[in-house]
Amino acid sequence: VRSLGLSLFAEESCASDTVTAVRSPDGVDSKKLVGIVKDEHGIVLAGGQGALMGKIFRIGHLGFVTEADIDDVIAQLRLALPKVGYKVPA
Repeated sequence: VRSLGLSLFAEESCASDTVTAVRSPDGVDSKKLVGIVKDEHGIVLAGGQGALMGKIFRIGHLGFVTEADIDDVIAQLRLALPKVGYKVPA
């Protein structure tokens, strides 16, 4: 996630083994990003709820999830982020 220039919502000391919450970059609506990733890449991410709606998105990694699965999510985010106006660092 950090390789995309994004930051995590939780402090490292509070990291979860089941889900990672990511802050949406300034000016990016995470609801739109989540929709693009689902519609174009078939990957389901969760958006924020309540006051965090549109401000974070969540990547689930509970159950049978491999490192390759996570690598695929990151790769698809790399493709989707420019479509919502975010320039991914090289």
